[in-house]
Amino acid sequence: MQMINHVVAGGHRLAFQWINNEFGDPAKPVMVFLHEGLGCMKLWKDFPYHLCKIAGCRGLMYDRYGYGMSDKIEQPRQNDFLYNEAASVLPELLEKLGITGKIMLFGHSDGGTISLIFSALYPEKTAAIVAESSHIFMEPVTLRGINQAINDYQHNGLREKLKKYHGEKTDSMFYSWANVWTSEETSGWSIELILPEIKAPVLAIQGEDDNYATALQTETITSSVKGPSQKLHIPECGHIPHHEKREIVLKHTAEFFAPAV
Repeated sequence: MQMINHVVAGGHRLAFQWINNEFGDPAKPVMVFLHEGLGCMKLWKDFPYHLCKIAGCRGLMYDRYGYGMSDKIEQPRQNDFLYNEAASVLPELLEKLGITGKIMLFGHSDGGTISLIFSALYPEKTAAIVAESSHIFMEPVTLRGINQAINDYQHNGLREKLKKYHGEKTDSMFYSWANVWTSEETSGWSIELILPEIKAPVLAIQGEDDNYATALQTETITSSVKGPSQKLHIPECGHIPHHEKREIVLKHTAEFFAPAV
């Protein structure tokens, strides 16, 4: 992987990193990785590198506003923040980095939701989507999982674990995420209405023991999109399949992306 650089997109300085840029085929679509709601580039570890190496393509990952090595968030998030990321920030980032062709998207959790929204808004820019542990509407288990995360952050050491990746912006990162998802305004949040606009192939991945969602998420995604779709439910797996069941996710994702590359 190349060194970490910064670019201004969405009015904020964002950290980004190329993957396999020296050896990936420039004629193939770039694979873009979108991290989870408490994540960042470093939390992907070496999964993106190995997936891009198998696919023979270049990859790109970046820290969204408020995360990792990007600018610290200075104001509360609104419940359309995922939509804005997909509609405005990601397209601007791609433009500034000179990515003009179609992209493949691998999004985890909030990142999976962003990948679905982007694909609905920009079908001409989307080659294929892997939406892992993504959410398209709120479920009771979603709120329970977020409240458990708040408890773990305050009492069970989650803050210290996240601080290794987010540094002095850890509190602002965490509470801007937790507060928006537990707000009354977000209780009816959903992106179901735009799913039929998705024409690109979709692979929806879900751990069967995910503490933030049920299989209803993947079932609704695959039954609503207009493009070819498939789902992968992984037994004995929680919210982070690409780490918990790494080899399964690598195999199925590489096979899914193969026609696009």
